[in-house]
Amino acid sequence: MLKKIIALALTSVAWNLTLVNANEENRPNIIVILTDDMGYSDIGCFGSEIQTPHLDGLASEGVRFSQFYNTSRCSPTRSSLMTGLYSHQAGMGLLKTDEGPKNPGFRGRLMERCVTIAEVLRPQGYHNIVTGKWHMGDAKKEWWPLARGFDRFYGCPEGGGFFFRPSSWKQPRHVARDNEIIFGKDTSPPEGWYATDAWTDEGLKFVEEAVQAKKPFFWYLAHNAPHFPLQAKPEDIAKYRGKYMAGWDEIRANRYQRLIELGLIDKSWKLSEREKGIPAWDSLSDKHKEAQDEIMAIYAGMVDCIDQNVGKIITSLKKLGVYDNTLIIFLHDNGGQSGPSLMGENRGGGTAGTVDSEVYYGASWANVSDTPFRKYKNYIHEGGISTPLIAHWPKGITAEMNGKIATEPAHLIDLMTTFVDISEATYPKSYNGNEIIPMEGKSLLPILQAKPFVRENPIFFEHEGNKGVRQGKWKLVAIAKKPWELYDMEADRTELNNLAKDMPEKVKEMTKLYNEWAAKSFVNKGKKKQR
Repeated sequence: MLKKIIALALTSVAWNLTLVNANEENRPNIIVILTDDMGYSDIGCFGSEIQTPHLDGLASEGVRFSQFYNTSRCSPTRSSLMTGLYSHQAGMGLLKTDEGPKNPGFRGRLMERCVTIAEVLRPQGYHNIVTGKWHMGDAKKEWWPLARGFDRFYGCPEGGGFFFRPSSWKQPRHVARDNEIIFGKDTSPPEGWYATDAWTDEGLKFVEEAVQAKKPFFWYLAHNAPHFPLQAKPEDIAKYRGKYMAGWDEIRANRYQRLIELGLIDKSWKLSEREKGIPAWDSLSDKHKEAQDEIMAIYAGMVDCIDQNVGKIITSLKKLGVYDNTLIIFLHDNGGQSGPSLMGENRGGGTAGTVDSEVYYGASWANVSDTPFRKYKNYIHEGGISTPLIAHWPKGITAEMNGKIATEPAHLIDLMTTFVDISEATYPKSYNGNEIIPMEGKSLLPILQAKPFVRENPIFFEHEGNKGVRQGKWKLVAIAKKPWELYDMEADRTELNNLAKDMPEKVKEMTKLYNEWAAKSFVNKGKKKQR
């Protein structure tokens, strides 16, 4: 009798394990591809002349979000994406500098009061992967990915700024596999190593591990491209050399027209003027035009390479038989980078775009990247916070949404909520003995399935004193230490008609919302209040 009971128990355990494994296999895989310092109009399906056929293909079969927002800076965006919180709540209101316990929103790493997507998905059987730029705490290995729910890591614990070798920028960088440094500023990578390719190729190996183990996977692929200094492979630069001799004025105008034709912006929204200080292209000498063409050709080559690697991912997913049930999200961390020089330059000497060059594309081309909007990275105006977002998931996106544009305003905070929704995961109230701040976002799954979507709460922004609120069609925004501006985003998303003086009560109402959010979300320095 005892043997029968044991046999029945073992059968029951085996059956339950089979059910768990079956459920794991049916859960969608998730890939988030994040690029570094790209503008709203830098890919083909968002108006660019740069060749991005693989991203364009994903867009044609998936959904493009025309009003998706980031936080306007690299580390804050990464922390918000990874935790489903505003960046200050996660501890990364700025970059890696720790401003101490009195400023809990500015600790320079992911804090214990938040959980990562990997930590939330792990109980659901997910194999969690990160490749590329981490930049969410690097001084201690307990801040690295494997200590925050990830199973595999290949990338840079610090920031980016390198492509052919980690020593190509003036600040030290390292590349690690899991918890071990494999090369750094004093150790060269293998011959032919290029970061954009390496992050993809190593990640695909980890994906194969997950598929072989019959586990769903979450892969966060964080490119450092096309962040300055601009460095691209010669064959990618060659594809674009000469194509930018038309100049930033004409190319920006062309992108604006394509955005209208694609249905991503309304034709009633006027193209914002060339940003202050940028000269008319026709005022440049021929020699200067040639130099500028070369700079933008390098940038375009880097974007092209990103798309080539998206193609590798698509091919691999199809080969592994998991393409249809993989949600691919593509987005940028902020708008185009305007500095450190106005019109771009090569500070490193040597041939532009090579391993030893220090090329920056400047405000002139960043203004093109951010077409049709005002401002750049770091600002809360649309040029700083607007990202193209593509969502592709054959099994999960209803057919009627294929190739469609979602116009609902959405934010990085919504990604955690979406992933919890589609994976049927449980977001914890506490984790490792720490009370966890509740998710701030709203699931985007209804949009992907052509169902009603209503956002109850405003979306908030703050970076280096630049600040903003998006509530329905209204946007309140200010440059640090300057007055609030108010815009009707349905009539004027390029922010050219400031209504603040005409609608003081609306400004007052939205200012109150902003102040309440800032007070409870660790935005105000020296404050400890948190809901």
